[in-house]
Amino acid sequence: MNRPRAVVTGLGILTSIGRDLPSFRKNLLEGVCGIDRITLFDPSGYRVKKAAEVRDFDPRRHFSPRQLKRMSRCDQLGMKAALEALTDAALDLSKEDRERIGIFIGGGAGGIFSAEQYRKEMIRKGWQKVRPTLLLPFSTCALNDAIAEEYRILGPRATIATACSSSATAIGCGLDAIRSGEVDMAIAGGSESLSEVTFGGFNSLRTVDEEYCRPFDLHRKGLSLGEGAAFLILEEEGHARKRGARIHGELLGYGLSGDGQHMTAPDPEGKGAARAMEGALKDAGVSPEEVGYINAHGTATPANDAAETKAIKTLFGERAGKIPVSSSKSMIGHCLGAAGALEAVAAVLAVRDGRIPPTIHYETPDPECDLDYVPNQAREAAVNVALSNSFAFGGNNTALVFGKWE
Repeated sequence: MNRPRAVVTGLGILTSIGRDLPSFRKNLLEGVCGIDRITLFDPSGYRVKKAAEVRDFDPRRHFSPRQLKRMSRCDQLGMKAALEALTDAALDLSKEDRERIGIFIGGGAGGIFSAEQYRKEMIRKGWQKVRPTLLLPFSTCALNDAIAEEYRILGPRATIATACSSSATAIGCGLDAIRSGEVDMAIAGGSESLSEVTFGGFNSLRTVDEEYCRPFDLHRKGLSLGEGAAFLILEEEGHARKRGARIHGELLGYGLSGDGQHMTAPDPEGKGAARAMEGALKDAGVSPEEVGYINAHGTATPANDAAETKAIKTLFGERAGKIPVSSSKSMIGHCLGAAGALEAVAAVLAVRDGRIPPTIHYETPDPECDLDYVPNQAREAAVNVALSNSFAFGGNNTALVFGKWE
């Protein structure tokens, strides 16, 4: 029996290099770097002082005072991206059965930035005068709740927490819900905001580069943290056709695996990553020979980039060096819980438009990382199938497969 197909009918995104889909696409292809000195908090006491921050974003332009009282920065970024995705899909929700719409979101630090503001206010003003509303959006599921309330979404909902693969896994859950017949469409993606706790933690781990990340480069020193949000509207093909929706592409399948290796370090041979990609291709019903682009996890840490390169070689064999591979994190940083969704949007655009984004800051080849990383300049290429990789702390590996829609 043929399974229902899930097409992508809406895209929404907010990053350090673009506050909407058109600006993100333009700057992604031009290789614009969004990594700069942090302004959200004072980074002067840290070894690293840069991150990919969403700048010039005034939430008061998008939300009412009542909404803002109940929303963390993470929720604000996410709601903005979700609204763009719904608008892009040209959905008239008044004509939809809202019990047949699901919400699947990947979470990371959630509202911890608001919790930090609460703590600072409490120290400055005393506990009796601090704003208790700063703690309302602390939970990682607060964004899911906010979207459901704002749009009266009554279908199944889930918030996924698998570290840096959270939102990629959430997109896979949306695919499952459509295939099972449980929903007609899914709002799937993720959001992440910078916070001092997260920034300080990665500084303590010494996994961040003082300047900017340079994935797969011989002199890479670590990642650059980032923030942002992205959502895809996934829709059952027949439902999309019936309402005459524009289709960006198709989510063909996804794969999950675990390393069982270490709390932070990947399997050095990339075996778990290779299994996730292989499982995704099997689920999608496509062969490795059909893959025309890989949006890599590409964190720019020595261990992760080497392991991902080995994983690609394991799965694709001699053809590995002929497949364009690039890391969007070189421009937008590592956005943790939102990373998978942000990079899924980049993969969908590559398939739709036939233009592959570059890996910027790439200067010196590494003998351990010897694939085609699309250095510094975007490339025209016909891409019928793209992989998007998310390989998280703890070995939580997810791979998504997107296909061109004719």
